[in-house]
Amino acid sequence: MSLSNDELLSNVKRQAKRFSKSFHIPLRQAQKVFAMSVYQCKDWLHLRESLKSDSLDNQLLLLATLQPNSDAFLYKLLNENLSNISSRIKENTLSDLPYIELRKIVINLFGIELADFKSKIK
Repeated sequence: MSLSNDELLSNVKRQAKRFSKSFHIPLRQAQKVFAMSVYQCKDWLHLRESLKSDSLDNQLLLLATLQPNSDAFLYKLLNENLSNISSRIKENTLSDLPYIELRKIVINLFGIELADFKSKIK
């Protein structure tokens, strides 16, 4: 990953804060659910440790680098995993939001506008 560990951690912290606001849950709870749902980590600590490691066992960790000015590759990675992430969020938050709304929220977790996302995945 091209970003430093501090930058990666900063990115996932911002993502988790957006998650907390989107689902109206306390930040600590949001961090755990976010780590499990988006990055398939056991909890927030596991996500942080995984980001510090140089191992790429979990391809989803690349999403920690995703931001509005990222390469199309990262947008496509998110797009490929969007349904699974949305399903895990629905399961872990017991959300009754329709999947289309969950997908919009997931895209926004990365600070990306829906129109920009759609243009990058073409």
